[in-house]
Amino acid sequence: DHIRNLWIRFFESIGKFIYHASKIIISLFDDARKIQISYGADPSKCIVIPNGVDVEGYSQALNKRTTEIPKVITLLGRVVPIKDIKTFIKSIRIVVNKVPEAEGWIVGPTDEDPEYFEECKRLVEVYNLENNIKFLGFQNPKDIFPKTGILTLTSISEGMPLVILEGFAAGLPAVATDVGSCRQLIYGGLNEEDVKIGKAGEVVPIANPEKLAQAYIEILTDEKKWNLYQKSALERVNKFYRKEQFLDNYRKIYKEVLA
Repeated sequence: DHIRNLWIRFFESIGKFIYHASKIIISLFDDARKIQISYGADPSKCIVIPNGVDVEGYSQALNKRTTEIPKVITLLGRVVPIKDIKTFIKSIRIVVNKVPEAEGWIVGPTDEDPEYFEECKRLVEVYNLENNIKFLGFQNPKDIFPKTGILTLTSISEGMPLVILEGFAAGLPAVATDVGSCRQLIYGGLNEEDVKIGKAGEVVPIANPEKLAQAYIEILTDEKKWNLYQKSALERVNKFYRKEQFLDNYRKIYKEVLA
């Protein structure tokens, strides 16, 4: 613990030095900006430039969707503790009790923490979910999204997850834990116009399988709500999170600094 605290203070000191030396301090979302300010960054130097995604590229996945909403909940991420795969598995047990045909797909590498992966597989067996949960390994999201009804993140920590924006561009509502910028992405938070677009899914507490399952069930069994969330997701990503906007913002800053 003593050595760990030394390292933490060392990195905090580096951060404060960099904040003092910088002309511009960029963060991905407003909560991160506030954290930087709390560590000593000058508020007048701090700006927010959110990530952007290739909306046109993911529109291919949107065009492949059928009119039927798949009873599939996809978690796109590494099988590691920080992604809290176990809470996702527990939530699927609750969902299957109400929607027997529902499936949970875990799409991402499983070799980063083999022990945790084995624990997750044993949990699937304990809950008798061998027919409902699939570990698909690494896949192209554009192939997975059209077969998915809900995109989810159950992480205990995130920054600004690009996967939510990619899912929005592919026409997918999202259910995520209240970490990083997930609330801003799903409920809107950049400005009043963003908030007025409406919800593009649901945000739930960390490590709460009951709340996760409740959100999954409500969205999968209510076509009107699903369509409303999809509409908000597409409008939000097209208006505020396009790759072109992201690149233009950085080009503008580079030109100003170089000048």
